[in-house]
Amino acid sequence: MARRPRIVHRPSASGAALASTDAPVLTAGRVPAPSPAKTVVHLGGGMRELALENVHPLRLRLLLEIERTGSISSAAHACAITQPSASMHLRTLETATRERLVTRHGRGSRLTAAGKVVASHADRMLATLDSMRRALDALDGRCGGELSLTATLTPSLHLLPSILRTYSERYPGVTVNLRTTPSRNVIQAVVRGGAEIGFAGEAPIGEPVTCRQMVSDELVGIAAPGVVRFDDGGVTLGELARHTLLVGSESSSTRRVTERCLRGAGFRPTRVWVFDSYDAITRVVADGLGVSFTSRLLVRENVQRGQLVTFRLLGLQPMARPIYALHSQVKALTPEGAAFMELVGVRARSVGEEGVSRAASREV
Repeated sequence: MARRPRIVHRPSASGAALASTDAPVLTAGRVPAPSPAKTVVHLGGGMRELALENVHPLRLRLLLEIERTGSISSAAHACAITQPSASMHLRTLETATRERLVTRHGRGSRLTAAGKVVASHADRMLATLDSMRRALDALDGRCGGELSLTATLTPSLHLLPSILRTYSERYPGVTVNLRTTPSRNVIQAVVRGGAEIGFAGEAPIGEPVTCRQMVSDELVGIAAPGVVRFDDGGVTLGELARHTLLVGSESSSTRRVTERCLRGAGFRPTRVWVFDSYDAITRVVADGLGVSFTSRLLVRENVQRGQLVTFRLLGLQPMARPIYALHSQVKALTPEGAAFMELVGVRARSVGEEGVSRAASREV
């Protein structure tokens, strides 16, 4: 029986990954000439026309990578194409939509309002193509599946590894894709369909997602040994004000929880530096530049090695931050996703039992 053509991602001569078997392969710096018979959607009521043959999956993915990385060059690298080729693909997509989609600012790039509209649909379109490919694989009798996950730094490093190990042992034929990104991007990916399951530090409000709390994480102050003065086992707000406060990006739940707790205490830092990586913050704090607040789990090894000390602020409640597992309410979980969420539930129950056990031992 003749096999149907399978949609695959194959590199072009320049390394560009394209999803097609019949479409011409795009090479770096060159866009294939439009077919004489254009597929144009004519909309009534004075609405715009879209040249669908120019709304290529690669261009949609490129737009999403620009939104994620804030850089055309980084997005081009993620899509395995050159930056000149990326710029040409963007121009073609802008021509197809008749909108400016990306604007440059300083050293980076960001999406315009129209770009964000296109991006909001791009994730779903690419997810639909992936779903089609998986359905074709199922008809061909292929036993392997795929699972797309996205998570913030803390669950990626300290909560998911044990679940992934068990999942791999039980379902060796499933390929897992995990992307680590700030909380806001995690929620966005789950809502848009770019990831089936996400793990984030704050539950979204007003988004069509189902949330399940995995663990309650504690944010603690961190500093280099000898940098902050302790008073009765903690640090006062007056002592905190003497130091530069290092925070993450605006999309980070760690930053949002930190700022919310400090505002509640009536504290305003005298100097704030912003980083886009908590790994970078940890290293800079260890060098004595300033102080920060981060997950106790993330700095446990640094503390054990004597590179950092942790502290709590006197007069404030501990900075508790729940970590949730998220998936769409609109789209049912795939069998691969449902199996993974079952293991997440087992992990959440075990963490809860450990917490009860520790509390009981403290009371004794």
